[in-house]
Amino acid sequence: MRVSSSKRPQRRAASALPIIFVTLLALNFVIFVVNVWVFLPKPADKSISVPIRQKKPHQPDPSAQKKPHQPDPSAQKKLHRPDPSAAALREAIYNTRDKVIREAIYNTRDKVIPYDVVPKILHQSDSFHGVVPHLPSIPARRRMIPNTTPQNGDPYVPLDAVNNLDYFLGSREKEIEEHQPLYLYNPMLVPLDDQVLSSTILDGLSIDQNLAAYIGVYRVSNFANCHGPGLGVPKTYSNFLGLALLDQELNVVKDPVSGQYLDAVIDINRHLWEARWTPTRRHKMHIRPKQFMQDCQIIPARSGEREKSTQLVLICNEYGTPIQLKLSSSTSSTPDENEDNFISFTNMYGNGLQLIAEQQPNMILYAGKNLHYFSNNNQSFLEIWPGGPHEVAVIDFTKYPYVDREGMTGFEQIEQIKALKTEPNATFITKTDVKLYKNRTMLIVRDSGSTCCVKIKWKAHDSDKERELLLGFSHRKTRPTPKRFTYSYVSRVYAFEPNAPFDIVARSGFFCLGFATDNEKNMSQNEQVRGAADKHKLKLWKQVFVVCPRIHFVTGITEKYGDEETVIISYGVNDCYPRMIEVSKEFLVSLLKPL
Repeated sequence: MRVSSSKRPQRRAASALPIIFVTLLALNFVIFVVNVWVFLPKPADKSISVPIRQKKPHQPDPSAQKKPHQPDPSAQKKLHRPDPSAAALREAIYNTRDKVIREAIYNTRDKVIPYDVVPKILHQSDSFHGVVPHLPSIPARRRMIPNTTPQNGDPYVPLDAVNNLDYFLGSREKEIEEHQPLYLYNPMLVPLDDQVLSSTILDGLSIDQNLAAYIGVYRVSNFANCHGPGLGVPKTYSNFLGLALLDQELNVVKDPVSGQYLDAVIDINRHLWEARWTPTRRHKMHIRPKQFMQDCQIIPARSGEREKSTQLVLICNEYGTPIQLKLSSSTSSTPDENEDNFISFTNMYGNGLQLIAEQQPNMILYAGKNLHYFSNNNQSFLEIWPGGPHEVAVIDFTKYPYVDREGMTGFEQIEQIKALKTEPNATFITKTDVKLYKNRTMLIVRDSGSTCCVKIKWKAHDSDKERELLLGFSHRKTRPTPKRFTYSYVSRVYAFEPNAPFDIVARSGFFCLGFATDNEKNMSQNEQVRGAADKHKLKLWKQVFVVCPRIHFVTGITEKYGDEETVIISYGVNDCYPRMIEVSKEFLVSLLKPL
């Protein structure tokens, strides 16, 4: 078939199109290469580091170039010994999201954080350090050290005593009280810091070679929850005050001359009963000592224009009394023995320390509990509630009585301060926040105080300005129902402004502090750390947190001796043994916000 000659030019034009396209493509590539060669900065050209938003890319900001070569000395100080466990904690809490949305309650997609996040990370850290203390003055007959062939009237103690429930229940009801085991828990520390304490306090505790770094304070009792709560109390329920001088490694110090340990156990309630002290003048004397004084703490009171604390105060529950604590061998001055209210306590065990009450205990708050001291700007305060709202009382602990209680039941004559700002949401949520029981949370509705306070440096996410806050611990426990979860405790940290009205700035979610590590068990001379206490774990709903005790109760926080970047947290484990752990402030701040 012949093709019309009129269609031939169209065929030629169509066949030329691919050639033109390839030619244009090649020409564009050549132009691109030329532009790259001419205009792209060489590696030595520093203008490549200028931000894209810079209006004049070839005139870099001199201040921006100056920072890497002239570091701020204060910035270097802030990065002192960064804690890898703090970074791990931030990653675990803040950098993970959960697909489960709890918008109905929290309007957030944040992951539900397990209560054991803190001990799991701490126990993996090389910088972590913990100890389980004991008091050498407590005799073997009042411990659970196995003794299958007793002599000299000592009690029989089976080989499995610390794990034997029958022995635990029977031993605390022995007719001879001296054969009832004693348990040590709920500790706290007072640093013997000459920048904080005056020579009035330190002189009575001075030892050759400056061996002592802390005063250790403990609850000693014939009651414990080593086999879990709900087993009742001994008929002769008694609480005692444990005291010790500790070195920087938290070991009880020995007197370098006599070789005796410098610790003591004092039956403070019996002494006060024998002195016929009652909380109020109208209070009748009881047939046997009432246990008014328990879970004690010692505070270095500071007030007025004094640069250092000149008075130690013993606070036990709602009672406070000015005290002196000194070595038994000390020649420092003592109160006038003719004073009507003078009480010199006789130690039940140990003879290296001497406790003296300069006044009878003063009731600060009727039925008060978990009260904690802090000071700022030469003024002293007592924290009543750590939240809901934050409540603080102004009390001068250098003047006695602290509260005039005649006819009073509360703080009618004391200045009280309540925080004004709404408390911030917790920085993360946990199981009891999203798992409800009969449409309500399993925890009580208000935080109670655990311990307070240490100073921290704080920089809000929307500000470059750094300021100082105070950090403390609070706790909540489970409600009375359902009964299978009662007496379970969780903690949180919170930070607040150091000046009135002491508004809360940040609150963490809830977490636990863990059991003693295997290394601590091997090193400790406290036999209870190897017993039944570690079998009673935190269980909420169907989940068991294997590294969390059912009961952990924080009772102390203080800066480590000679290291203001590290704190020592003291707490009791299942009301059975004490534990002290070193943690960086950076780690605690990481619980309060992502950095």
